[in-house]
Amino acid sequence: MRKCLLLMTILLTTSILFGQKRNALDDGRKIKVPIVFHVIYNNEKENINDSLILNELQDLNMDFSQKNNMSLLDNEFSNLVGNPNIEFYLLDSALQKNGIKGVQRVSAMGLNNREKLLISPTNCVNVFIAIQGNASNIFSDRVDLNYEDIGTHSHVLTHETGHWMGLYHIFGQIGNSSWWHVTFGNHDDLIDDTPKQKRGTAICYEIKPNCPCPPKKIYFKGHKTLYNNFMDYSPCRCMFTIGQSIKMRNNIIENKKMLFDNSK
Repeated sequence: MRKCLLLMTILLTTSILFGQKRNALDDGRKIKVPIVFHVIYNNEKENINDSLILNELQDLNMDFSQKNNMSLLDNEFSNLVGNPNIEFYLLDSALQKNGIKGVQRVSAMGLNNREKLLISPTNCVNVFIAIQGNASNIFSDRVDLNYEDIGTHSHVLTHETGHWMGLYHIFGQIGNSSWWHVTFGNHDDLIDDTPKQKRGTAICYEIKPNCPCPPKKIYFKGHKTLYNNFMDYSPCRCMFTIGQSIKMRNNIIENKKMLFDNSK
């Protein structure tokens, strides 16, 4: 009994401390979410192999369970790290002969409407892999990924799945880091434990000479930018905050409740 009271106190205190109110139905269970990958290709290069997809899925699960490599985490952010406790599994269905379950391969030639490929979009993450930009949001039926980013440990799928689960960019309710959005956009992502920042830290996903990690002395309005956050554009993304984790779980409970109920 004492342990239960202590746990409830910690959960309540955490919710109040970081300003995100945990849904009363959330008992902390691991939420399990099916995922299906649609590979839309023009040639064999774009028709990426299964191993890259499975590597991407593994990274996604590590990131959403706080089991990923945290060696790049800035010590100043260690008290903000949250655990969404969400697990993704390949849709338990073989979508084509001789293929692995949860993966569908479709030639782009003659494909006029991608929407027809969607499978239960409310209760399943549909990932479209093609020659395209990376995109998603809470109102979207799918996650769009560029085939060249799959299996590269760039956390691009984690970032876009965060959008699918209701998170904005760490730099606010703006689509990108263009001059227009930086100047006139809303820099508040509505999560209380993510400090405001002016723009994405960097628009690159790999550590390079012109895109180092960690960035040095990057501040906005007196506080250090949270460049380690998965919802930033940064080569050293490695964490969600406690508030972001609560927000994503709340969005599932409130908008995709079947996923929560089926995770008992």
